[in-house]
Formats: sequence, C-alpha cells, structure tokens
Amino acid sequence: MNRMKVWLMVVLTVSIALFTACSSNNSGQKSSGNDAGSSNSEETVTINFFDWTDEQPYMNQVVSAFEEKHPNIKVNQNYVPTSDYIQKILVNLSTGGGDMDVFATQSTSNLAEYISKDVLEPLDDIAGSEALAGNKDTIEQLRFNDHIYGFPYRTSKWVLYYNKDLFDQAGIPYPDNSWTWDRYAEVAQQLSSGSGQDRMYGSMSYQSNNTWWRVLANIQGVNNPLVPEELETFKKAAEYYYNLTYTHGAQQPFGELVGDAGSDFSSRFLQGKTAMMWNGDWAVQMLNDEIQNNGVELNYDIAPLPKWEGSETTTTGSFAVIMVNKQSKQMDAAKKFAEFVASEEAAKIFVRNGLLSPWGTEEVKEAFLDSVTTPESVGVFSDPYVVMSQVPMDPLYNQGIKIVEEETSLYFLQEQSLDEAFQKIKDRIAKEVK
Repeated sequence: MNRMKVWLMVVLTVSIALFTACSSNNSGQKSSGNDAGSSNSEETVTINFFDWTDEQPYMNQVVSAFEEKHPNIKVNQNYVPTSDYIQKILVNLSTGGGDMDVFATQSTSNLAEYISKDVLEPLDDIAGSEALAGNKDTIEQLRFNDHIYGFPYRTSKWVLYYNKDLFDQAGIPYPDNSWTWDRYAEVAQQLSSGSGQDRMYGSMSYQSNNTWWRVLANIQGVNNPLVPEELETFKKAAEYYYNLTYTHGAQQPFGELVGDAGSDFSSRFLQGKTAMMWNGDWAVQMLNDEIQNNGVELNYDIAPLPKWEGSETTTTGSFAVIMVNKQSKQMDAAKKFAEFVASEEAAKIFVRNGLLSPWGTEEVKEAFLDSVTTPESVGVFSDPYVVMSQVPMDPLYNQGIKIVEEETSLYFLQEQSLDEAFQKIKDRIAKEVK
C-alpha cells in the first residue's frame, strides 16, 4: 500500500507540473486576431512602414501619435528618396515584400498597378470602421473590382497664384471665380513687359518635360491619355499652353528653362518675375517658408482656377494612399496603422502642417485655417468646388503619361508640330503600352 500511495503521489505531482507548464506557455503567446497591438498584449509588435522622404517631417508626427495610442505596436519607418521610391517599392513587392508591411503612394494609378499585381491586402473589413466614417466617401472613390485596397490620407487641389503688387501696378482687378482661361491669357499678356534679364512674364511656364499643363484638361473631367477621346482634350490643353508662350509672349520660352534654375519655379515667382501661375496647394508652404525664413518680400494671394467658357468652376487633385502588403506577417497591426493614417486624428496632424485632407469635418477645416493664415484667401482650398480626379485608376496610366511627356516636350521646344506630337503619342501608346 505504501508503494501504491508513493506512485500515485508521483503521478499527481508530474500532472500538476505539466499542467502548470502548459498554462505558462499559453499565457506567453502573442495575441492573435484583432488583439494584436492592444493594451492587453504583453509583446511589442513591430511593423515596417515605407514612404518617400518628402513626407518624413509630418509622418514622424503621425507615427508618434499612433504609437502613443497603441504602445505595443512599434512602427519602423523607412524613407526612400522621392526619385527612387516607386522603383524601390516595385522591387520590394517583386520579391514578396520582404519586411515591408505598410507603404504609401502619391498616385492612384500606382494603387491600380499594385492591385493588378495582386500584392495588396483588401481592407474591406475596416473600410467602414467608425474611425474612418468621415472619410468614407473618398474611400469609396478608390473602390476597385468591388474591393478597397487603400485609404486616402492626403489630397491636393490646384489653384491660381498671383502677385497682388503686379496687379495693383497694372490697375487690373484680382482674379476671382468668374475668370475664364481666355481672360487668363488676356491678363497674362497685359502683365508681360520688359526684355532680357528684366523681362517679366504674366504666366509661369515650367520645363518642357512637365505635364502640369494637363490641369487644363483635368478640370474638364479628362485624365487618361490612353482613351482616344480624352487624348483630344489633352491636345487642346497643350496647344493653349504653347500659345501662352509663343503666340502671346506671356511665358518664358521653354528652351531657357534648363537645369536646376529652370525647375525652380518658386524662385521666379518669389522674385516677382512672374505674375501668375497655376499650381498645387504645396506651393503655399514653399512660398511661405521663403517669406518667413529668408525675408523674401512677396505680396501674393490665391484664387480658384479659371474655367472654360460655358463651364462651372472646378479644380483637380489627387490622393496620397496608404496600403498594406498582403505578405505582411503582422497583418492586424499593419491594418491598425493604415486605419490610423486615414483617420481624423491623423488628418488634423496633416492640416496643421499645411497639407490638405480628404476629411471635410469642421474640426479639420478649422485646424487647417488656424495653421495656415497666409495667403489671405487660403479658404479657397475649403470652398466647395468640384474636384476632378487628376490621375485615373488605371495601372497603365504611368506608361501612357510618360509617352505624352516625351512627345509634348519636343512640341514645347518647337522641335515638332502639335499634330506630329499627338500622332506619335497615339502610335506609341498603341505599340508600347501593355
């Protein structure tokens, strides 16, 4: 009997030890599902976020706010030079994404390209979350094949910038929402004067290989050169831009815009050598920094873009989009971060940095107007004008617009005619875009 009791006691002791060990192991496992990164999780989860260097200053603030809200999720930030960014992302994705969990893009055409490569995680399960309620309509604009693959977190809008002093000197009323593009060309010609180094132009011209002239097509709801009917509107926009330079003499000739000096449009505007330009919201920050930090004197303001005769006032813009790699090993944490970047909390961070957000709540608008007080009419960015998409959800768009850029550059340099340029564009798109 004594042996039997001893044997039973040994068995009972071993059983209790095994049970205790199993319980200990289970309690140390990482939380799964939606618990990843929550305050109940005992382990820190690390996700890798990729973005381009221009976004680093304000994305640092967004990441800090996110990590404060989710102390068990660490965001490892990776910033790639803007010129190399798209290629870097494509290389990462072609090898399975490596350790890339979340990444951003500044073009919906790139979003469409990533979708076509089947490298993105669908975000339908959180697209309708309460945190994104005020961004819902914009999110829906990015629906593709009945799924949401990315959240818009920043937007852009184009407006007309003008030098108030030059208008005052010429006795010309400031631009307003009644202006047409015919009026713009007329005033640009009136404001052009002088010669040589003292030449002043009424309108800003950019380097010959720019595609910002396409804004004149975008505000008509046209954004895809791969569509033959839309390409005709691109052609008319390019002709208008060309005529501002060579017919009206209201823009600096493209042959003079070479190197860094040619690309630095802000300096030409700041120096009072150009009276007007159409540009995106980002130019406000560029101009204000020079005025505040370097003592540059410039009395400027903004107005809505001119409209085409018989049309309503519109503007154009595009979205920066946050996406999740479908190969992410920390999917729940990655989705939480993507959701936060597109949330109202992050929107307030963006607008306090002078950026525009797809969020249209009064709180976000007020935060923007409190942060950006120059120029006087900065509220134009919040006016309820229709915003036409600047970039289509077409994975082949980048190939098409590159061809347009190359051929119209030769046209602006007067090395080929308008008809020759657009016939080559049609031929090359048919042959090269696949």
